[in-house]
Amino acid sequence: MSRFVSRRQVGTYPRLPLKGSLDLTYRCNNDCRHCWLRVPRDSPGAAKEMTRAEIGRLAAEARALGCREWTISGGEPMLRPDFPEIFEDITSRAATYTLITNGTLITPEIARMLKRPGAKLISLYGATAAVHDHVTRRPGSFEDLERGVALLREAGAGFTVQIVPLRDNFHQYGDMVRLAESWGPDWRIGAAWLHLSASRDRKKNIEIMAQRLSPEEIDSIDPLAVSDPGDPADAAGGCAAAGGSGLYAECLAARREFHVDPYGMMSFCALVKDPALRVDVRASGFGRSWEEGLPAMAERIKAGPDYRRQCGTCELRPDCRWCPVFAYLEHGDHSARVDDLCRAAAEAGRAKRAWFEDHRRYYRIGGLTIRVEADLPFAGSTFRPKFEDFRVDGPGPDMISIRHHFELPDISGRDLGEIVYQTPPWEIHRKGGGWIYRGIFPGPGDERTHRLIAFAGDHTKARVFNPSPELFLRGDLDSLMLLPSDQILLARALPGFGGLFIHAAGVDLRGNGLLFAGPSEAGKSTIVKMLAGPARILCDDRTIVRRSGSGFEVHGSWSHGEVATVSPGRAPLRAVFFLRQADENRLVPVAGRSKAVRDFLPRVVRPLVTADWWEAVLELVAELTKAVPFYDLYFDRSGAIVERLEEIVR
Repeated sequence: MSRFVSRRQVGTYPRLPLKGSLDLTYRCNNDCRHCWLRVPRDSPGAAKEMTRAEIGRLAAEARALGCREWTISGGEPMLRPDFPEIFEDITSRAATYTLITNGTLITPEIARMLKRPGAKLISLYGATAAVHDHVTRRPGSFEDLERGVALLREAGAGFTVQIVPLRDNFHQYGDMVRLAESWGPDWRIGAAWLHLSASRDRKKNIEIMAQRLSPEEIDSIDPLAVSDPGDPADAAGGCAAAGGSGLYAECLAARREFHVDPYGMMSFCALVKDPALRVDVRASGFGRSWEEGLPAMAERIKAGPDYRRQCGTCELRPDCRWCPVFAYLEHGDHSARVDDLCRAAAEAGRAKRAWFEDHRRYYRIGGLTIRVEADLPFAGSTFRPKFEDFRVDGPGPDMISIRHHFELPDISGRDLGEIVYQTPPWEIHRKGGGWIYRGIFPGPGDERTHRLIAFAGDHTKARVFNPSPELFLRGDLDSLMLLPSDQILLARALPGFGGLFIHAAGVDLRGNGLLFAGPSEAGKSTIVKMLAGPARILCDDRTIVRRSGSGFEVHGSWSHGEVATVSPGRAPLRAVFFLRQADENRLVPVAGRSKAVRDFLPRVVRPLVTADWWEAVLELVAELTKAVPFYDLYFDRSGAIVERLEEIVR
């Protein structure tokens, strides 16, 4: 794979309002027991809601500053008679959107309108009318939901069922999942942990707390993403933690999104209800609210002593869902701890440790640590025995991560991005800041997908969607990626760490690394066999050369050829040899660096070649040919060449 793709990498993104969320109304035709912001459908507060014209101006101003994605929610947004017009105004010029609805007010006209590509989340509160209507406190709501779903299916408008697990419906959780799967291929879990009411109404909050699940129940259906704070591969996700005096300073610095409520109050998060953290977008305009109003909130809420003593220094913090907005909704104090979340964090930590034991492994190759995770537990026979020599106990400073799933996602109708390479077995797409590899078959017109891999832009993180668990369960695997080899990962990622994946054999001869480069059948395995006595074999077919201090080191790999002996060892690289089979044994220094570069570049294993990858490779090869001597090695099968090599390292 060597098609060249030109790509310019942007290091940091400017502060642009890329994603907006808008609650059209807090009125709702349901009266759900757990809802934190609902007002009655006939509330006089409707007169204070933003008009269609005001929403249109908001959307236009946000778009002018960079907004390309919207979330539309409520209350129930379809309660507004002008919902179709507002939906058209917002989504017609957006790259994508998400609509959150209870699904009970969908009409044939709205269903046809919702064919527009975007995410539609339809809330489900029970598997039967009795339970669903008990939660919504509106008889007939389940029947209305079924009718809405039927209309969406009839119109061909895709949707995702959002299952909302509560105390009063948890006994039907499995049935809700099965019902969701009978309606369509996509479902997800709504908020498994319930925060308290925006109104701070005591009666409402008692109702909400009565619907909360236990920590064990939450973790059983909606576990936190498994992460390890000591593992560099676990990049921070979600809300940024508070670091300085301002509880929301880091969150605001990281955010490229905003939220506007039905009354024109704008903040940086849909959960923020403290008036001190909201700005009137009607009065200030969107541009001023974004450029001045939101940044001014960074230091407005200071971390109190309770935060420093408790959540700010708590060892459970990496496993906790706590956020200052939850603390404010729970206690009216942004710094306060939330006891329910403390208990949930302890349970999440316990579950995480158990998960690590069976679902995560670490391997070190070329000085890089590869973390491998799988949805299914590993067995002793999952990978071939040779991998045990490379296995380590934990993370290192330079990390690559792989996560295996065992079901292909439904990609029909989904935008995978621009196709930049299309030769079986891979069709490669550039999508945002990353890459999507779709495994394709060679037959003309065969549109099946045999595997899907989502890579980060630098290929240091990979999510592998395998077609089934069959290969994994069979075991004796020859690749951590569950492919014929790991070179599409290693060859692409290594230059970012100052390394190259080389089609070459490597040995450690008395503490000196020797590299023997050549194509297939050049004699790499033969030369390794000759050196098997005095030298430690690193690998006979694929090795890693990596910058180290003022020089380079050669590292072994598990991608061997005829000689199955491999080693995770390394040695300072003393010489590189181009193999030339002959009827004599001699070493000839390569005349000039340009010839060394020209002969060495074809031995660099080439994955998808991008501009940044190629620049890094050329720089490394130029350094290598300056730092290490290169030779043409002429040899026969007598073994006499070993003596010449011994002389090189003396």
